[in-house]
Amino acid sequence: MCCRKLIPLIFITILITFVTACSETISNTSEVGPIVPTKLATVDMKLPTMIPVQHTPTATLESTSTSISQLISTPTEKPTATSTSTPLPFPTLTPDPTSTPTAVPTATPISVTPPSVPPPFTGTVWIPGTSDILNTYDPTFFRSLKKITDVPREMFDRRTGTFDTVNPFLFEADFADGLKIEVQVNSEFVTPDSAEAAALIYLYAVGQLPTELRQEVDTIWLHKGDEDFGGGNNNLLIHHERGLTYIDQEVLEEVFLHEASHTSLDPHHYGEEWEKARSADSNNYISIYAKDNPDREDIAETFPMYYALRYKASRVSTDLLRTIQNTVPNRINYFDQFFSEMEPAPFARDTSK
Repeated sequence: MCCRKLIPLIFITILITFVTACSETISNTSEVGPIVPTKLATVDMKLPTMIPVQHTPTATLESTSTSISQLISTPTEKPTATSTSTPLPFPTLTPDPTSTPTAVPTATPISVTPPSVPPPFTGTVWIPGTSDILNTYDPTFFRSLKKITDVPREMFDRRTGTFDTVNPFLFEADFADGLKIEVQVNSEFVTPDSAEAAALIYLYAVGQLPTELRQEVDTIWLHKGDEDFGGGNNNLLIHHERGLTYIDQEVLEEVFLHEASHTSLDPHHYGEEWEKARSADSNNYISIYAKDNPDREDIAETFPMYYALRYKASRVSTDLLRTIQNTVPNRINYFDQFFSEMEPAPFARDTSK
């Protein structure tokens, strides 16, 4: 009887123990363990290709999720033109330049030794098919011209071949790159309005020159007369009747390329490094004019061809391109040390007038 009473008690005890054990098991299994992802998330991002930065346009590079705006420059045009016999260029008066520092390039890369060849051109201003290296419709840096107080100035006049102190009409030309030029107009133009009108004929074209070619141009002398233009003395010399002829021949801009090279490049670049480049070119010259005047005309004759090659290639023939590269490759390399990224002019000509 006593044992029978104990049996239910034992059963209840076992049941309670079983229920307690189950509860602990359930409690343990509900604990949160560390989360282990089955696969790492990945982001598909494309790296932009390397693009050499020069200047001018803005390009947009696309990644998978964002757009990155970056200034890049369309490689400037590369030129070309036909070599033919051309009339002799008008000689350039090059007065002794004022004292200026000598440019020191990084080591000039001498990569090619061309065969010795005679000059392919008579003068580089007069190569047929090159009058569009710069043209009337190209943009300009020229911004404005204002009258300033007239005071005596010393001006060179090729009609007399002398420097004379005169009382010209004075103006200040302003350019978008921050450069300014004092324009001295011979009083033979009679009135300030006539003097200003004559000056404006040339200033748009002067402003089409790269900044580097106007860097040393402090003054412009403008006279009447059918005489040669000139460069040097921190100046550009203009004789109006000859200027009108250059306009008719469509070479005004190319003449300024030549003359401004005298003014802004000659003082800095004639020297040991230039001579090394010339020697590496087998003492070739781009023109007869340069060969006949190696220490006065070599740079002014060669730089316009460099400018055409590197910046206006689509406007000249492939024959000219090859001729320049094959004749003076090391002078081209020399100029690359200094002029590989010249800024374009900002102001387009208003063709509505």
